[in-house]
Amino acid sequence: MKHPKTVLFLSLCALLVGGALIGITTPQQVQARQSLRDAELSGDALFHSSRLGTNGLSCDTCHVDGGRFSHQLGDRRIPGLVGAKTLFPEAQANGQVRTLEAQINLCITHALKGRPLPANSRKLALLDLYIRHLSRFHER
Repeated sequence: MKHPKTVLFLSLCALLVGGALIGITTPQQVQARQSLRDAELSGDALFHSSRLGTNGLSCDTCHVDGGRFSHQLGDRRIPGLVGAKTLFPEAQANGQVRTLEAQINLCITHALKGRPLPANSRKLALLDLYIRHLSRFHER
């Protein structure tokens, strides 16, 4: 073999490119994905929990099936949450701007009779992540 270093270099390049194409990832990427998935599952659990309010209801009481579909609840149309990430921020009739986080807190205070979550709270971040997860994996 006349150029073993060149062959070795080209082989390594082919392995790196091939690995990237078929989705081989680093241990750090695997850990980050697992952490994200764990947080999404925590958000899902919180969405289905009655701990956010005082009346025994959960987000899933109104936003049934994990918020995947819109439906009627009495005389009210309850929107599905798939795609909700694209609706916010939203301009209100009164000139105010409502963020997704503000909408989450509105649901908590009105429907669940709970206290609003602080802007930097882990619970609010988990609910936000869960709703974004719905949009990422169920929008089609």
